[in-house]
Amino acid sequence: MESEEYELVPMNPIRRLEKRMERVEKNTGSEELMKDLLEIVRTNQEIVDDIIKTNSGMIDKVNNMMTSVNALITRLDDFISRVEIESEEVKEEGHAGEIEKRVDERLAKLEKRMNAIFASAMTRKLVKPRVA
Repeated sequence: MESEEYELVPMNPIRRLEKRMERVEKNTGSEELMKDLLEIVRTNQEIVDDIIKTNSGMIDKVNNMMTSVNALITRLDDFISRVEIESEEVKEEGHAGEIEKRVDERLAKLEKRMNAIFASAMTRKLVKPRVA
């Protein structure tokens, strides 16, 4: 006849394991929380990437504007030097009325041209769709 064996087992380690299992089971609900947190992190990173792209675009536009402004300054310097030369010639030649008339005509043409340039630039700026 076989004899049955009995063993005394302490219950504390078993209770600790049961409590751990309960915590693990409770934390499976936090899987959804982790997914939500990961989605928030992804969204945040997309926003940061968009801000970086926008910032880079703005830097490029400012650089282009600086180049355009420098070109405009060069052209204005050239124009002013021409006006100064013309005014000196007027003084030397004594044909003030005729030269003054030519300068006025040139200034009127320049004003029309600059107004057309500004109007087209403003139109392009207003027509250009904004990126959200």
